[in-house]
Amino acid sequence: MLPINQLCTLNCPTEGIQLSDQHLSQYADDGVLLVKNLFDPEELLPIRNDLAGRLSLLERHFGCDVSEDANEITQISDRLMRLETQAPGAQSILYDSMNAAPSLHAMGTNLKLMSVLEQLLSPEISIHDRYIILMSMPHAEWHLASWHQDWYYNEGPHSTITLYAPLQKTDHHNGSLTFALGEHQKAPIPHDEHDHGITTKWHSLPTDVVHDFERVVPTALEVGDVLLFHSLVPHTPCKNESNYVRFVLNLRYRDLRDPQFLKDGWRIKEITRARQAMQRTAS
Repeated sequence: MLPINQLCTLNCPTEGIQLSDQHLSQYADDGVLLVKNLFDPEELLPIRNDLAGRLSLLERHFGCDVSEDANEITQISDRLMRLETQAPGAQSILYDSMNAAPSLHAMGTNLKLMSVLEQLLSPEISIHDRYIILMSMPHAEWHLASWHQDWYYNEGPHSTITLYAPLQKTDHHNGSLTFALGEHQKAPIPHDEHDHGITTKWHSLPTDVVHDFERVVPTALEVGDVLLFHSLVPHTPCKNESNYVRFVLNLRYRDLRDPQFLKDGWRIKEITRARQAMQRTAS
């Protein structure tokens, strides 16, 4: 495994983000860009407020103790785990409701973020209709995505970029991502049921393919850091071994100038097999 410092990294200036030729070239080679301090941590407060407000509604609905305005990330984590214990399935309700949270939609068009994306893609960009807050519960496996490519689950242009922005410090201990750099330059890899040491609903890459990845690099992010990566870059999260839920803002951006995407009328066909896998429940 390569050291973390091998990851293409941009230290975000206070004004005017301009990617250098070196950054653009390394992103083309690696498929991953880490932008340090892209967001001010205070810019993530509205997301925490939306999480906290929805939790209060669910706590009240399910007859649990209500914690008003407890919006620190550790408080949100404790509240969610307590609620899920008392009302199984509440986490899924919260997850789905955040898709329509105003804070996520506002953050998705953050001007600094869009400036970087337009340099990596083009000025004409569409945002995937799923605005996601990933919620990795401590020690859980069923919802943990082992080695995969995002394109398998979303399709569209291969150049589609995934945004990964944690709401708390994220490293190998609580489930950070590990990437296989440069593998996006190859054709999409077939996904299926494969054993990567966890029991998960996700389809994944063959273990022999993963074994042959040559440039594997881990990541560690502070609040405000953002990972941007190509939809064909294989990656996997670590298992969350902490005592807190790991929360991550997760969005996807498509290039409307992509010739095939334009030819398809910017429409995505039904992705049946991947969707069926994601709908499975733990036995």
